[in-house]
Amino acid sequence: MINLGRKFLVITFVISVSTSFVFAEVKAYLNQSSFYEGDPITLKIETTENNQLVPDLSPLANDFSVIGTSTNFRTTIINGRGSSLRTWVIELQPNKKGVLVIPAISIGNNKTKPLSLTITDLPPEVKAETNKHIFVEEKVGAVSRTTFVQQQIPYTVKLFYDEAMQTAQIYSPNLENAILEKLGADKRYQVVRAGKRFNVVEKRYVISPEKSGTLHIPAPTVKGRISVSGGDSPKPRKRMDDTDMLNRFFNGLGNDPFFQDFGGFFSRRSREPSKPFTVTGNSIDVEVLPVPKEFTGSAWLPAEDLSIKDSWTSNPPELKVGEPVTRFLTLHAKGLAGSQIPDIAIVKPQNMKSYPEKAKSETRTDGNTVYGIQHIEISYIPDRKGQVTIPEVKVDWWDVNKKKQQTFILPEWNLTVAPDLSVVADEKPEIGILETPLETKDESQSLEQPKGSSENNYWTIAIITAVSILLAVGALIFYWIRRKSRLNHLKKTQPTKNINELKASLLQACKNNDKTLSANSLLEYARNLWADDSIQNLGDLSSQLNDGVEIIKKLEQGLYRADSQKWNGSALATLVENGLPQRQNSAAVNNDGLVPLYPD
Repeated sequence: MINLGRKFLVITFVISVSTSFVFAEVKAYLNQSSFYEGDPITLKIETTENNQLVPDLSPLANDFSVIGTSTNFRTTIINGRGSSLRTWVIELQPNKKGVLVIPAISIGNNKTKPLSLTITDLPPEVKAETNKHIFVEEKVGAVSRTTFVQQQIPYTVKLFYDEAMQTAQIYSPNLENAILEKLGADKRYQVVRAGKRFNVVEKRYVISPEKSGTLHIPAPTVKGRISVSGGDSPKPRKRMDDTDMLNRFFNGLGNDPFFQDFGGFFSRRSREPSKPFTVTGNSIDVEVLPVPKEFTGSAWLPAEDLSIKDSWTSNPPELKVGEPVTRFLTLHAKGLAGSQIPDIAIVKPQNMKSYPEKAKSETRTDGNTVYGIQHIEISYIPDRKGQVTIPEVKVDWWDVNKKKQQTFILPEWNLTVAPDLSVVADEKPEIGILETPLETKDESQSLEQPKGSSENNYWTIAIITAVSILLAVGALIFYWIRRKSRLNHLKKTQPTKNINELKASLLQACKNNDKTLSANSLLEYARNLWADDSIQNLGDLSSQLNDGVEIIKKLEQGLYRADSQKWNGSALATLVENGLPQRQNSAAVNNDGLVPLYPD
Protein backbone atom coordinates (compact mmCIF):
# COMPACT_ATOMS: atom_id res chain seq x y z
CA MET A 1 0.00 0.00 0.00
CA ILE A 2 2.83 2.40 0.89
CA ASN A 3 4.68 1.55 -2.36
CA LEU A 4 1.57 2.31 -4.42
CA GLY A 5 1.26 5.74 -2.74
CA ARG A 6 4.87 6.59 -3.47
CA LYS A 7 4.53 5.61 -7.11
CA PHE A 8 1.39 7.75 -7.46
CA LEU A 9 3.20 10.82 -6.04
CA VAL A 10 6.22 10.36 -8.34
CA ILE A 11 4.03 9.96 -11.43
CA THR A 12 1.96 13.02 -10.50
CA PHE A 13 5.09 15.18 -10.02
CA VAL A 14 6.64 14.06 -13.30
CA ILE A 15 3.42 14.76 -15.22
CA SER A 16 2.99 18.19 -13.64
CA VAL A 17 6.55 19.29 -14.39
CA SER A 18 6.74 17.81 -17.89
CA THR A 19 3.41 19.30 -19.00
CA SER A 20 4.68 22.77 -18.09
CA PHE A 21 7.60 22.43 -20.58
CA VAL A 22 6.19 20.15 -23.30
CA PHE A 23 3.43 22.39 -24.55
CA ALA A 24 5.72 25.17 -25.76
CA GLU A 25 3.98 28.23 -27.14
CA VAL A 26 5.35 30.89 -29.58
CA LYS A 27 3.52 34.16 -30.19
CA ALA A 28 4.22 37.65 -31.55
CA TYR A 29 2.46 40.96 -30.94
CA LEU A 30 2.91 44.69 -31.64
CA ASN A 31 2.67 47.63 -29.32
CA GLN A 32 -0.09 49.02 -31.62
CA SER A 33 -1.53 48.35 -35.05
CA SER A 34 -1.60 51.85 -36.56
CA PHE A 35 1.46 54.09 -36.93
CA TYR A 36 2.42 57.41 -38.39
CA GLU A 37 5.40 57.60 -40.68
CA GLY A 38 8.49 57.68 -38.48
CA ASP A 39 6.78 56.25 -35.37
CA PRO A 40 8.68 53.48 -33.58
CA ILE A 41 7.42 49.94 -34.26
CA THR A 42 8.17 47.42 -31.55
CA LEU A 43 7.66 43.74 -32.29
CA LYS A 44 7.79 41.29 -29.37
CA ILE A 45 8.21 37.54 -29.81
CA GLU A 46 7.74 35.18 -26.83
CA THR A 47 8.34 31.48 -26.45
CA THR A 48 7.97 29.15 -23.48
CA GLU A 49 10.49 26.70 -24.92
CA ASN A 50 13.77 26.65 -23.02
CA ASN A 51 16.49 26.35 -25.67
CA GLN A 52 19.12 28.46 -27.42
CA LEU A 53 17.25 28.93 -30.71
CA VAL A 54 16.77 32.44 -32.11
CA PRO A 55 14.02 33.77 -34.39
CA ASP A 56 14.63 33.95 -38.14
CA LEU A 57 14.10 37.62 -39.03
CA SER A 58 14.93 37.30 -42.75
CA PRO A 59 11.23 37.46 -43.85
CA LEU A 60 11.12 41.05 -42.51
CA ALA A 61 13.66 42.30 -45.06
CA ASN A 62 11.08 42.97 -47.79
CA ASP A 63 9.15 45.74 -46.00
CA PHE A 64 11.13 46.55 -42.85
CA SER A 65 14.61 47.44 -41.63
CA VAL A 66 15.66 45.94 -38.30
CA ILE A 67 17.09 48.78 -36.20
CA GLY A 68 17.90 46.80 -33.05
CA THR A 69 17.07 43.69 -31.01
CA SER A 70 17.26 42.69 -27.36
CA THR A 71 16.31 39.56 -25.41
CA ASN A 72 15.61 38.40 -21.86
CA PHE A 73 14.89 35.04 -20.27
CA ARG A 74 12.92 34.20 -17.13
CA THR A 75 12.26 30.85 -15.35
CA THR A 76 9.85 30.35 -12.41
CA ILE A 77 8.73 27.32 -10.38
CA ILE A 78 5.54 27.67 -8.33
CA ASN A 79 4.14 24.76 -6.28
CA GLY A 80 6.39 22.33 -8.08
CA ARG A 81 5.39 23.55 -11.51
CA GLY A 82 8.12 25.13 -13.64
CA SER A 83 7.66 27.68 -16.40
CA SER A 84 10.05 29.64 -18.64
CA LEU A 85 9.59 32.63 -20.89
CA ARG A 86 12.06 34.01 -23.43
CA THR A 87 11.25 37.37 -25.03
CA TRP A 88 12.80 39.13 -28.04
CA VAL A 89 12.17 42.87 -28.47
CA ILE A 90 12.72 43.96 -32.07
CA GLU A 91 12.62 47.61 -33.19
CA LEU A 92 11.56 48.01 -36.83
CA GLN A 93 11.63 50.81 -39.40
CA PRO A 94 9.09 50.42 -42.26
CA ASN A 95 10.40 50.94 -45.81
CA LYS A 96 7.08 52.18 -47.20
CA LYS A 97 3.63 53.39 -46.22
CA GLY A 98 0.27 51.63 -46.40
CA VAL A 99 -0.97 48.31 -45.02
CA LEU A 100 2.00 46.06 -44.25
CA VAL A 101 2.19 42.48 -43.02
CA ILE A 102 4.74 41.06 -40.63
CA PRO A 103 5.06 37.48 -41.88
CA ALA A 104 5.32 34.39 -39.72
CA ILE A 105 8.62 34.22 -37.82
CA SER A 106 10.20 30.80 -37.27
CA ILE A 107 11.88 29.69 -34.05
CA GLY A 108 13.03 26.13 -34.54
CA ASN A 109 9.99 24.08 -35.56
CA ASN A 110 7.50 26.68 -34.28
CA LYS A 111 6.15 29.76 -36.08
CA THR A 112 4.36 32.92 -35.03
CA LYS A 113 1.14 34.12 -36.64
CA PRO A 114 1.34 36.91 -39.26
CA LEU A 115 0.50 40.43 -38.04
CA SER A 116 -0.82 43.38 -40.03
CA LEU A 117 -0.25 47.09 -39.42
CA THR A 118 -0.95 50.41 -41.15
CA ILE A 119 1.55 53.20 -41.83
CA THR A 120 0.05 56.63 -42.62
CA ASP A 121 1.42 60.10 -43.33
CA LEU A 122 2.31 62.38 -40.49
CA PRO A 123 -0.36 64.93 -39.65
CA PRO A 124 0.50 68.32 -41.18
CA GLU A 125 0.95 69.95 -37.81
CA VAL A 126 3.35 67.24 -36.63
CA LYS A 127 5.33 67.41 -39.87
CA ALA A 128 5.50 71.19 -39.66
CA GLU A 129 6.80 70.98 -36.10
CA THR A 130 9.52 68.52 -37.14
CA ASN A 131 10.52 70.67 -40.12
CA LYS A 132 11.20 73.55 -37.72
CA HIS A 133 14.18 71.56 -36.49
CA ILE A 134 15.15 69.34 -39.46
CA PHE A 135 14.65 69.67 -43.21
CA VAL A 136 16.32 68.58 -46.46
CA GLU A 137 17.17 70.40 -49.69
CA GLU A 138 18.32 68.86 -52.97
CA LYS A 139 19.25 70.14 -56.43
CA VAL A 140 20.78 69.06 -59.73
CA GLY A 141 23.46 70.99 -61.60
CA ALA A 142 21.75 70.94 -65.01
CA VAL A 143 19.87 74.25 -65.16
CA SER A 144 17.52 73.19 -67.93
CA ARG A 145 17.15 69.71 -66.41
CA THR A 146 18.04 68.16 -69.76
CA THR A 147 21.17 66.14 -70.40
CA PHE A 148 22.60 63.58 -72.78
CA VAL A 149 22.97 59.89 -72.07
CA GLN A 150 26.13 59.14 -69.99
CA GLN A 151 26.60 62.87 -69.31
CA GLN A 152 27.48 63.69 -65.72
CA ILE A 153 24.65 65.23 -63.65
CA PRO A 154 25.82 66.98 -60.44
CA TYR A 155 23.43 66.18 -57.56
CA THR A 156 23.60 67.75 -54.08
CA VAL A 157 21.73 66.89 -50.86
CA LYS A 158 21.81 69.21 -47.83
CA LEU A 159 20.56 68.34 -44.34
CA PHE A 160 19.69 71.28 -42.07
CA TYR A 161 19.21 70.62 -38.34
CA ASP A 162 19.31 72.32 -34.95
CA GLU A 163 20.05 71.14 -31.41
CA ALA A 164 16.86 69.10 -31.22
CA MET A 165 18.23 66.35 -33.47
CA GLN A 166 19.93 63.50 -31.62
CA THR A 167 20.75 60.95 -34.33
CA ALA A 168 20.24 60.92 -38.09
CA GLN A 169 21.11 58.97 -41.21
CA ILE A 170 20.81 60.21 -44.79
CA TYR A 171 19.63 57.55 -47.25
CA SER A 172 20.87 58.02 -50.84
CA PRO A 173 18.22 57.60 -53.54
CA ASN A 174 18.01 54.33 -55.44
CA LEU A 175 18.20 54.98 -59.20
CA GLU A 176 17.21 52.87 -62.19
CA ASN A 177 19.25 52.92 -65.40
CA ALA A 178 21.80 55.30 -63.86
CA ILE A 179 24.98 55.21 -61.78
CA LEU A 180 25.22 57.29 -58.57
CA GLU A 181 28.75 58.12 -57.38
CA LYS A 182 29.67 60.11 -54.26
CA LEU A 183 32.17 62.96 -54.56
CA GLY A 184 34.67 63.36 -51.75
CA ALA A 185 33.94 63.82 -48.05
CA ASP A 186 30.85 65.52 -46.60
CA LYS A 187 30.97 69.27 -46.05
CA ARG A 188 29.84 70.67 -42.67
CA TYR A 189 29.09 74.29 -41.90
CA GLN A 190 26.47 76.60 -40.37
CA VAL A 191 23.91 78.94 -41.94
CA VAL A 192 21.18 81.28 -40.71
CA ARG A 193 17.66 80.81 -42.07
CA ALA A 194 14.85 83.18 -41.00
CA GLY A 195 16.97 84.40 -38.11
CA LYS A 196 17.67 80.87 -36.82
CA ARG A 197 21.05 79.14 -36.94
CA PHE A 198 21.22 75.65 -38.46
CA ASN A 199 24.00 73.11 -38.85
CA VAL A 200 24.38 71.79 -42.39
CA VAL A 201 25.70 68.50 -43.75
CA GLU A 202 26.22 68.64 -47.52
CA LYS A 203 26.67 65.54 -49.67
CA ARG A 204 27.73 65.77 -53.32
CA TYR A 205 27.09 63.13 -55.99
CA VAL A 206 27.28 62.70 -59.75
CA ILE A 207 24.68 60.74 -61.68
CA SER A 208 25.48 59.13 -65.03
CA PRO A 209 22.30 58.05 -66.89
CA GLU A 210 22.72 54.91 -68.97
CA LYS A 211 19.46 55.21 -70.92
CA SER A 212 17.63 58.01 -72.70
CA GLY A 213 14.19 59.13 -71.54
CA THR A 214 12.95 60.49 -68.20
CA LEU A 215 15.30 59.86 -65.28
CA HIS A 216 13.43 59.91 -61.97
CA ILE A 217 15.58 60.84 -58.95
CA PRO A 218 13.61 59.85 -55.80
CA ALA A 219 13.42 62.21 -52.87
CA PRO A 220 16.28 61.85 -50.36
CA THR A 221 15.23 60.54 -46.95
CA VAL A 222 16.62 61.28 -43.49
CA LYS A 223 15.70 59.08 -40.50
CA GLY A 224 16.76 59.42 -36.91
CA ARG A 225 15.64 60.53 -33.46
CA ILE A 226 14.67 63.98 -32.25
CA SER A 227 14.47 65.31 -28.70
CA VAL A 228 10.95 65.37 -27.26
CA SER A 229 11.63 68.74 -25.63
CA GLY A 230 12.33 70.18 -29.08
CA GLY A 231 15.63 71.75 -28.15
CA ASP A 232 14.33 75.30 -28.54
CA SER A 233 16.12 76.76 -25.55
CA PRO A 234 18.63 74.94 -23.38
CA LYS A 235 17.97 74.92 -19.66
CA PRO A 236 20.53 76.72 -17.48
CA ARG A 237 22.85 74.41 -15.60
CA LYS A 238 22.67 74.31 -11.86
CA ARG A 239 25.87 75.29 -10.13
CA MET A 240 27.39 72.20 -8.52
CA ASP A 241 28.69 72.22 -4.99
CA ASP A 242 31.39 69.92 -3.63
CA THR A 243 28.87 67.19 -2.77
CA ASP A 244 27.48 67.11 -6.31
CA MET A 245 30.98 66.90 -7.73
CA LEU A 246 31.85 63.95 -5.48
CA ASN A 247 28.61 62.18 -6.39
CA ARG A 248 29.39 62.63 -10.10
CA PHE A 249 32.88 61.29 -9.62
CA PHE A 250 31.73 58.17 -7.76
CA ASN A 251 28.78 57.58 -10.08
CA GLY A 252 31.23 57.44 -12.98
CA LEU A 253 32.39 59.79 -15.68
CA GLY A 254 30.46 57.76 -18.24
CA ASN A 255 27.29 59.66 -17.28
CA ASP A 256 28.84 63.04 -18.10
CA PRO A 257 27.09 64.65 -21.09
CA PHE A 258 30.48 65.73 -22.46
CA PHE A 259 31.57 62.13 -22.89
CA GLN A 260 28.25 61.31 -24.52
CA ASP A 261 28.68 64.14 -27.04
CA PHE A 262 32.30 63.23 -27.78
CA GLY A 263 31.31 60.01 -29.53
CA GLY A 264 30.14 61.37 -32.88
CA PHE A 265 28.51 64.05 -34.91
CA PHE A 266 25.08 62.42 -35.03
CA SER A 267 24.92 60.92 -31.50
CA ARG A 268 24.33 63.76 -29.09
CA ARG A 269 22.26 63.96 -25.90
CA SER A 270 21.22 60.32 -26.07
CA ARG A 271 20.04 60.36 -22.44
CA GLU A 272 17.24 62.85 -23.15
CA PRO A 273 13.75 61.59 -24.08
CA SER A 274 13.41 61.28 -27.84
CA LYS A 275 11.18 60.02 -30.63
CA PRO A 276 11.96 58.83 -34.15
CA PHE A 277 11.47 61.07 -37.16
CA THR A 278 11.52 60.74 -40.93
CA VAL A 279 12.12 63.72 -43.21
CA THR A 280 12.01 63.57 -47.00
CA GLY A 281 13.00 66.07 -49.67
CA ASN A 282 11.60 66.43 -53.17
CA SER A 283 12.00 64.11 -56.13
CA ILE A 284 13.47 65.44 -59.40
CA ASP A 285 12.87 64.36 -62.99
CA VAL A 286 15.59 64.92 -65.61
CA GLU A 287 15.08 64.52 -69.35
CA VAL A 288 17.90 62.39 -70.80
CA LEU A 289 18.52 62.91 -74.53
CA PRO A 290 19.98 60.23 -76.83
CA VAL A 291 23.26 60.59 -78.72
CA PRO A 292 22.78 63.55 -81.10
CA LYS A 293 22.67 62.79 -84.82
CA GLU A 294 25.32 65.41 -85.59
CA PHE A 295 27.92 63.46 -83.59
CA THR A 296 30.07 61.49 -86.06
CA GLY A 297 32.75 60.10 -83.74
CA SER A 298 33.41 56.38 -83.38
CA ALA A 299 32.78 56.41 -79.61
CA TRP A 300 30.37 58.60 -77.61
CA LEU A 301 32.32 60.79 -75.15
CA PRO A 302 30.21 63.53 -73.49
CA ALA A 303 32.60 65.64 -71.38
CA GLU A 304 33.25 69.17 -70.19
CA ASP A 305 36.84 69.05 -71.44
CA LEU A 306 39.21 66.49 -72.98
CA SER A 307 42.97 66.50 -73.54
CA ILE A 308 45.84 64.06 -74.16
CA LYS A 309 49.39 64.42 -72.86
CA ASP A 310 52.30 62.84 -74.76
CA SER A 311 55.51 61.87 -72.95
CA TRP A 312 57.47 62.72 -76.11
CA THR A 313 56.42 66.39 -76.16
CA SER A 314 59.39 67.67 -74.18
CA ASN A 315 61.80 64.79 -74.81
CA PRO A 316 61.57 63.20 -78.30
CA PRO A 317 63.40 59.86 -78.46
CA GLU A 318 66.47 58.96 -80.50
CA LEU A 319 65.44 56.00 -82.61
CA LYS A 320 67.83 53.24 -83.62
CA VAL A 321 67.21 50.14 -85.71
CA GLY A 322 66.16 47.20 -83.53
CA GLU A 323 66.06 49.17 -80.27
CA PRO A 324 62.64 49.54 -78.54
CA VAL A 325 61.31 52.85 -77.25
CA THR A 326 58.23 53.38 -75.06
CA ARG A 327 55.64 56.11 -75.46
CA PHE A 328 53.16 57.12 -72.72
CA LEU A 329 49.84 58.81 -73.52
CA THR A 330 47.51 60.11 -70.78
CA LEU A 331 43.93 61.06 -71.63
CA HIS A 332 42.03 63.38 -69.24
CA ALA A 333 38.22 63.69 -69.54
CA LYS A 334 36.45 66.13 -67.22
CA GLY A 335 32.95 65.02 -66.34
CA LEU A 336 33.40 61.33 -67.15
CA ALA A 337 34.37 58.36 -65.02
CA GLY A 338 37.38 56.31 -66.07
CA SER A 339 35.14 53.33 -66.82
CA GLN A 340 33.19 55.41 -69.37
CA ILE A 341 36.23 56.10 -71.58
CA PRO A 342 36.54 53.56 -74.43
CA ASP A 343 39.87 52.38 -75.83
CA ILE A 344 41.46 54.98 -78.09
CA ALA A 345 42.40 53.87 -81.62
CA ILE A 346 46.17 54.18 -82.22
CA VAL A 347 47.27 53.95 -85.89
CA LYS A 348 50.36 51.78 -86.46
CA PRO A 349 53.28 53.49 -88.22
CA GLN A 350 55.08 52.05 -91.25
CA ASN A 351 58.60 50.61 -91.04
CA MET A 352 58.10 50.16 -87.27
CA LYS A 353 56.66 47.44 -85.09
CA SER A 354 54.28 48.66 -82.37
CA TYR A 355 53.09 46.81 -79.27
CA PRO A 356 50.32 48.70 -77.39
CA GLU A 357 49.63 47.66 -73.80
CA LYS A 358 46.10 47.30 -72.43
CA ALA A 359 44.85 50.75 -71.37
CA LYS A 360 44.47 51.41 -67.63
CA SER A 361 41.66 53.66 -66.37
CA GLU A 362 40.99 55.45 -63.09
CA THR A 363 38.56 58.03 -61.68
CA ARG A 364 39.50 61.04 -59.58
CA THR A 365 37.50 63.90 -58.06
CA ASP A 366 38.15 67.37 -56.70
CA GLY A 367 34.94 67.37 -54.66
CA ASN A 368 32.95 69.14 -57.39
CA THR A 369 33.24 66.86 -60.42
CA VAL A 370 34.85 63.63 -61.58
CA TYR A 371 37.82 63.20 -63.91
CA GLY A 372 38.30 60.08 -66.00
CA ILE A 373 41.94 59.26 -66.72
CA GLN A 374 43.19 56.65 -69.19
CA HIS A 375 46.86 55.60 -69.35
CA ILE A 376 48.13 54.21 -72.69
CA GLU A 377 51.59 52.66 -73.15
CA ILE A 378 53.03 51.80 -76.58
CA SER A 379 56.39 50.18 -77.47
CA TYR A 380 57.93 50.89 -80.91
CA ILE A 381 60.78 48.96 -82.62
CA PRO A 382 62.17 50.50 -85.86
CA ASP A 383 62.84 48.03 -88.71
CA ARG A 384 65.11 50.16 -90.89
CA LYS A 385 67.06 53.38 -90.85
CA GLY A 386 65.86 56.66 -92.33
CA GLN A 387 62.82 58.85 -91.85
CA VAL A 388 59.73 57.47 -90.10
CA THR A 389 56.32 59.06 -89.44
CA ILE A 390 54.26 58.17 -86.38
CA PRO A 391 50.63 59.03 -87.26
CA GLU A 392 48.56 61.55 -85.34
CA VAL A 393 46.16 60.55 -82.56
CA LYS A 394 42.63 61.89 -83.07
CA VAL A 395 39.75 61.66 -80.57
CA ASP A 396 36.23 62.95 -81.29
CA TRP A 397 34.17 63.98 -78.23
CA TRP A 398 31.02 65.92 -77.38
CA ASP A 399 31.38 69.27 -75.58
CA VAL A 400 28.44 69.30 -73.14
CA ASN A 401 28.90 73.03 -72.43
CA LYS A 402 28.97 74.20 -76.06
CA LYS A 403 26.62 71.44 -77.24
CA LYS A 404 28.76 70.51 -80.23
CA GLN A 405 31.33 67.96 -81.39
CA GLN A 406 34.99 68.68 -80.73
CA THR A 407 38.12 66.89 -81.95
CA PHE A 408 41.38 66.66 -80.06
CA ILE A 409 44.40 65.98 -82.29
CA LEU A 410 47.81 64.92 -81.09
CA PRO A 411 50.15 65.88 -83.98
CA GLU A 412 52.15 63.30 -85.89
CA TRP A 413 55.87 62.77 -85.23
CA ASN A 414 58.52 62.80 -87.99
CA LEU A 415 61.64 61.15 -86.60
CA THR A 416 64.93 59.85 -87.95
CA VAL A 417 66.00 56.26 -87.30
CA ALA A 418 69.75 55.80 -86.92
CA PRO A 419 71.38 52.59 -88.22
CA ASP A 420 72.51 49.80 -85.94
CA LEU A 421 76.13 50.50 -84.93
CA SER A 422 77.07 46.84 -85.22
CA VAL A 423 75.94 46.83 -88.85
CA VAL A 424 77.76 50.11 -89.66
CA ALA A 425 81.07 48.64 -88.44
CA ASP A 426 80.88 45.91 -91.09
CA GLU A 427 79.98 48.14 -94.04
CA LYS A 428 82.50 48.20 -96.94
CA PRO A 429 84.05 51.41 -98.25
CA GLU A 430 83.02 52.42 -101.73
CA ILE A 431 85.58 52.80 -104.56
CA GLY A 432 85.78 56.43 -105.63
CA ILE A 433 87.81 58.54 -108.04
CA LEU A 434 89.86 61.39 -106.74
CA GLU A 435 88.82 64.49 -108.59
CA THR A 436 91.25 67.44 -108.95
CA PRO A 437 89.82 70.69 -110.23
CA LEU A 438 91.46 71.99 -113.40
CA GLU A 439 93.16 75.35 -113.37
CA THR A 440 91.07 78.13 -114.81
CA LYS A 441 92.53 79.42 -117.99
CA ASP A 442 92.40 83.03 -119.05
CA GLU A 443 90.86 83.29 -122.50
CA SER A 444 92.86 86.43 -123.22
CA GLN A 445 96.09 84.47 -122.89
CA SER A 446 94.98 81.22 -124.58
CA LEU A 447 95.90 82.46 -128.02
CA GLU A 448 99.45 83.07 -126.89
CA GLN A 449 99.98 79.51 -125.47
CA PRO A 450 102.44 77.30 -127.29
CA LYS A 451 101.24 74.40 -129.46
CA GLY A 452 102.05 71.63 -126.95
CA SER A 453 100.13 73.09 -124.01
CA SER A 454 96.91 71.10 -124.64
CA GLU A 455 98.84 67.82 -124.89
CA ASN A 456 100.62 68.53 -121.62
CA ASN A 457 97.26 69.07 -119.83
CA TYR A 458 95.93 65.78 -121.18
CA TRP A 459 98.87 63.79 -119.83
CA THR A 460 98.62 65.59 -116.48
CA ILE A 461 94.99 64.56 -116.05
CA ALA A 462 95.73 60.98 -117.11
CA ILE A 463 98.57 60.65 -114.60
CA ILE A 464 96.44 62.03 -111.72
CA THR A 465 93.58 59.68 -112.58
CA ALA A 466 95.86 56.64 -112.70
CA VAL A 467 97.43 57.52 -109.36
CA SER A 468 93.95 57.92 -107.78
CA ILE A 469 92.87 54.50 -109.03
CA LEU A 470 96.01 52.85 -107.72
CA LEU A 471 95.54 54.49 -104.31
CA ALA A 472 91.90 53.32 -104.11
CA VAL A 473 92.82 49.73 -105.11
CA GLY A 474 95.65 49.73 -102.62
CA ALA A 475 93.35 50.95 -99.85
CA LEU A 476 90.86 48.18 -100.64
CA ILE A 477 93.59 45.50 -100.66
CA PHE A 478 94.91 46.87 -97.36
CA TYR A 479 91.42 46.76 -95.82
CA TRP A 480 90.87 43.16 -96.99
CA ILE A 481 94.25 41.99 -95.66
CA ARG A 482 93.68 43.73 -92.34
CA ARG A 483 90.19 42.28 -91.92
CA LYS A 484 91.32 38.76 -92.84
CA SER A 485 94.19 39.04 -90.40
CA ARG A 486 91.80 40.13 -87.64
CA LEU A 487 89.46 37.22 -88.35
CA ASN A 488 92.35 34.75 -88.31
CA HIS A 489 93.57 36.26 -85.05
CA LEU A 490 90.13 35.87 -83.50
CA LYS A 491 89.94 32.27 -84.61
CA LYS A 492 93.32 31.58 -83.00
CA THR A 493 92.69 33.45 -79.74
CA GLN A 494 89.06 32.40 -79.19
CA PRO A 495 88.38 28.70 -78.76
CA THR A 496 85.63 27.29 -80.95
CA LYS A 497 82.47 26.77 -78.94
CA ASN A 498 80.89 23.36 -78.84
CA ILE A 499 77.78 23.41 -81.06
CA ASN A 500 76.16 20.58 -79.12
CA GLU A 501 76.56 22.46 -75.82
CA LEU A 502 75.06 25.64 -77.32
CA LYS A 503 72.16 23.65 -78.74
CA ALA A 504 71.51 21.90 -75.41
CA SER A 505 71.55 25.23 -73.57
CA LEU A 506 69.10 26.72 -76.10
CA LEU A 507 66.70 23.77 -75.86
CA GLN A 508 66.75 23.98 -72.05
CA ALA A 509 65.88 27.70 -72.20
CA CYS A 510 62.97 26.90 -74.55
CA LYS A 511 61.77 24.16 -72.21
CA ASN A 512 61.76 26.68 -69.32
CA ASN A 513 59.89 29.23 -71.50
CA ASP A 514 62.63 31.78 -70.70
CA LYS A 515 62.26 34.26 -73.59
CA THR A 516 65.33 36.38 -72.78
CA LEU A 517 67.74 33.45 -72.36
CA SER A 518 66.23 31.74 -75.42
CA ALA A 519 66.83 34.82 -77.61
CA ASN A 520 70.46 35.22 -76.48
CA SER A 521 71.19 31.48 -76.82
CA LEU A 522 69.55 31.38 -80.25
CA LEU A 523 71.73 34.22 -81.61
CA GLU A 524 74.91 32.65 -80.24
CA TYR A 525 73.95 29.22 -81.59
CA ALA A 526 73.20 30.61 -85.08
CA ARG A 527 76.47 32.58 -85.26
CA ASN A 528 78.53 29.49 -84.42
CA LEU A 529 76.41 27.11 -86.50
CA TRP A 530 76.63 29.25 -89.66
CA ALA A 531 80.05 30.84 -88.86
CA ASP A 532 78.49 34.26 -89.39
CA ASP A 533 79.39 37.04 -86.94
CA SER A 534 77.07 39.54 -88.67
CA ILE A 535 74.01 38.11 -86.88
CA GLN A 536 73.49 40.67 -84.12
CA ASN A 537 69.72 40.59 -83.52
CA LEU A 538 66.64 38.51 -84.25
CA GLY A 539 65.90 40.58 -87.38
CA ASP A 540 69.25 39.56 -88.87
CA LEU A 541 68.48 35.94 -88.03
CA SER A 542 64.99 36.06 -89.60
CA SER A 543 66.38 37.44 -92.88
CA GLN A 544 68.57 34.32 -93.27
CA LEU A 545 66.00 31.69 -92.33
CA ASN A 546 64.31 29.54 -94.93
CA ASP A 547 61.55 28.53 -92.51
CA GLY A 548 60.35 29.56 -89.04
CA VAL A 549 60.23 33.35 -89.50
CA GLU A 550 56.89 33.55 -87.66
CA ILE A 551 58.38 31.66 -84.70
CA ILE A 552 61.23 34.17 -84.43
CA LYS A 553 58.71 37.02 -84.76
CA LYS A 554 56.67 35.69 -81.82
CA LEU A 555 59.84 35.45 -79.73
CA GLU A 556 60.66 39.07 -80.59
CA GLN A 557 57.13 40.16 -79.65
CA GLY A 558 57.41 38.27 -76.37
CA LEU A 559 60.40 40.42 -75.39
CA TYR A 560 58.45 43.68 -75.52
CA ARG A 561 54.74 42.99 -75.03
CA ALA A 562 52.82 42.97 -71.72
CA ASP A 563 51.72 39.33 -72.20
CA SER A 564 55.29 38.14 -72.56
CA GLN A 565 54.76 35.72 -69.68
CA LYS A 566 52.57 33.65 -72.04
CA TRP A 567 55.44 32.91 -74.48
CA ASN A 568 55.88 29.17 -75.12
CA GLY A 569 59.24 27.88 -76.28
CA SER A 570 58.04 24.55 -77.72
CA ALA A 571 57.77 25.86 -81.31
CA LEU A 572 61.27 27.32 -81.20
CA ALA A 573 62.65 24.07 -79.76
CA THR A 574 61.10 22.14 -82.68
CA LEU A 575 62.64 24.58 -85.17
CA VAL A 576 66.09 24.08 -83.59
CA GLU A 577 65.68 20.30 -83.55
CA ASN A 578 64.91 20.42 -87.31
CA GLY A 579 68.30 22.02 -87.99
CA LEU A 580 67.51 25.77 -88.13
CA PRO A 581 67.29 25.80 -91.99
CA GLN A 582 69.26 28.62 -93.66
CA ARG A 583 68.62 30.09 -97.06
CA GLN A 584 71.12 28.92 -99.69
CA ASN A 585 71.80 32.43 -101.04
CA SER A 586 71.94 34.22 -97.69
CA ALA A 587 75.55 33.51 -96.71
CA ALA A 588 77.44 36.71 -96.24
CA VAL A 589 80.87 35.07 -96.57
CA ASN A 590 82.24 33.10 -99.56
CA ASN A 591 84.28 29.95 -99.29
CA ASP A 592 87.49 31.95 -99.49
CA GLY A 593 86.35 34.23 -96.64
CA LEU A 594 86.24 37.37 -98.86
CA VAL A 595 83.19 39.61 -98.52
CA PRO A 596 81.57 40.08 -101.97
CA LEU A 597 82.22 43.49 -103.45
CA TYR A 598 78.63 43.83 -104.69
CA PRO A 599 76.41 41.70 -102.42
CA ASP A 600 72.83 40.92 -103.39
